[in-house]
Formats: sequence, C-alpha cells, structure tokens
Amino acid sequence: MNNAKKPIVVLDTQILLRSVGKPNSLTAKIVFGMSNQYEFVISQLILAEINDVLSRPQVMAKMKLTDERIRRITEVIAGARQVQVDNIAAVSRDPKDDKFLATALAADAHYIVSEDKDLLVLDPYQKIRIVNALDSLPTTSSDDLPPRL
Repeated sequence: MNNAKKPIVVLDTQILLRSVGKPNSLTAKIVFGMSNQYEFVISQLILAEINDVLSRPQVMAKMKLTDERIRRITEVIAGARQVQVDNIAAVSRDPKDDKFLATALAADAHYIVSEDKDLLVLDPYQKIRIVNALDSLPTTSSDDLPPRL
C-alpha cells in the first residue's frame, strides 16, 4: 500500500495452517505473499491454538509439514503484533471462535480472514469485516469500508 494506513488483520488458525500445508494456495499468498499489505495481529489465545494443532503428529503428517514450512510460519507469527485479550464475550455459535473476535476487538482490527462459517455468518461484527480468503484479496473498496488487504 502507498502511504495509506495498512488494514489490521486477524488470521484464523485454519488460514495459517492451510498456508503452510499448501504453499501454492490462496491462503499461502495471503500469509506469505501479501503480508506487507496488512498488519497481522495475534493473541496468546490464538498462538496457543496454533501451537497445539502443530504439535499433533497426525496434523504434521497430513499436511506434510517440513521443518522449513514450520520455520516460515513461525517467522510470520513472530512478526505479528501481539495483543492482550482481557475479555472474551460469547458471540459465535462455536465458542472456540470467540477468541478471534476478541482478538480483533482488542486490536481494533479491520478484518478477520477465515473460512469458518461460524465466523463468516457474523460479518460484520462491531465494524470488523469477517471475510473468506478470496474476498480478502485487493479490490476496489467503497469509502465506508476499511481498506482491503
């Protein structure tokens, strides 16, 4: 982006994992190829979920996660701005998704990028757009919406 402020974005765990498991995918483009176009924020709650999932041997095998792929996602996560989440409201029909909403609120995020229908159905949530990977790609946006990724 030019001199405009970068949109603040929360990526859900599945977006991050898919980007590592499928390095030529749309999610990989968002996580690795477009990372200079937005500010990625994360909370300790999301980080704990990512670490939990990545520690499962069946996930490692299914996604063919090599040390190099894990290093790449670790670097992306390390570069994220970490926010403190003090309150998690029960909002989503899947309580495990509330941490993404709470993180986005704590960060004053513009977007949550997710493929989770329990989150997508909430779009918009308190002025935070919840979009799938395809909808997060750059397009012309209207003046009343935050800038696209």
